[in-house]
Amino acid sequence: MKNSANTITSGASTIMHSIIVPLFALIFTIYYKPHGVYEFLQTEQASFAFNVTILFCIVLVTVSILRGWLYLIGKYRKISKTAYLAWCIGEMLVATLLMSLYIVLMYKDAVSFFEFVGSAFIMLSATCVYPYAFLWLGLELFSKTEEAQESLEDNSLIRFYDEYRKLRIVIAAEAVMFIKSEDNYVQIHYLDRNKPKKFILRSSMRALEDTLSRHGLVRCHRSYFINPEFIRIVHRDSSGLIVADLSQEGYESIPISRKYQDVITKLL
Repeated sequence: MKNSANTITSGASTIMHSIIVPLFALIFTIYYKPHGVYEFLQTEQASFAFNVTILFCIVLVTVSILRGWLYLIGKYRKISKTAYLAWCIGEMLVATLLMSLYIVLMYKDAVSFFEFVGSAFIMLSATCVYPYAFLWLGLELFSKTEEAQESLEDNSLIRFYDEYRKLRIVIAAEAVMFIKSEDNYVQIHYLDRNKPKKFILRSSMRALEDTLSRHGLVRCHRSYFINPEFIRIVHRDSSGLIVADLSQEGYESIPISRKYQDVITKLL
């Protein structure tokens, strides 16, 4: 079942945050001019609109880069709500530091960098808390709605979504033999009318783990999930490694890590 940890680090979430957060800050600043910001940014060297545009670009680049990193981290690790909150604060802090640097350079050291950072961080955070909160609630609602929909659907079918949360293929759980991770993709090996097939999906084992476990597939290696129903025998190969041979011919042995050996053995 999908969870909010997967949703907040998805490709769609990355794009939405990279666009909506800076855009909201730009529109809010231009139309409402909070806390005397107009007088501060309207200088002889540059107009208010010019300075706001530069600051907008700083926030845009900062959020885009950091969201890209969060997306990459989310492919391999689950992000807790506390960690995500800290990440959002970190985004605002980095953007504030860069904005403060621009202001100091613009005023040619007439403004103290360290004196300006604190007020700038409070102002930026107070402005951006709205898009962050709305995006969080929207993604949470989307995740809960999707979970409810999946729970009502036939649990004998596995729905495979790519990293952008787009449904790519639906396969009967009993037909999936094993799944192998390979770089930024996973290989889904399954039977279609008793004929072996392979489907390559752009996703990660971390993103699929909950769904696969819920449908009876078991992790046997950091790069493999296997359907116990297709295991013919577990043994040591010529090099001493523990492997599983499949009942379906034409496939190499599937490696089994010592970490998962007891789990696999109990299921046979």
